[in-house]
Amino acid sequence: MKPFKSAKGFANWLLRIALASIFYNLYSNVLSTMAFTNLSFLVALAIVVFGFLLLIGGLMAKPTLTIIAGLGITLITVYKIIISFNGMFDHYLVSQLIPLAIGFYFLTNGNDR
Repeated sequence: MKPFKSAKGFANWLLRIALASIFYNLYSNVLSTMAFTNLSFLVALAIVVFGFLLLIGGLMAKPTLTIIAGLGITLITVYKIIISFNGMFDHYLVSQLIPLAIGFYFLTNGNDR
């Protein structure tokens, strides 16, 4: 069976929207505190900004913004995994693998249509 290549652009947008939704659900309560001196607030703010930039990057002709957003999402998610790793694969670690994979996908593919 051959892949359905004509829907790749739609699949990319689904990934962008899914990632933005995940970030909103995970970090909206942290961002509502507006504690600019708190490291967890700054990390949450950065990852939500990179998620928004990923959406904006999809509207642009050049893939630069998408690649930068993918890099930011990948690096911040790796940081969160390293900081929270306690020697076991718990639910939090597994939940961070999805944003990591999507961020890395857009880092490597850009706006590939």
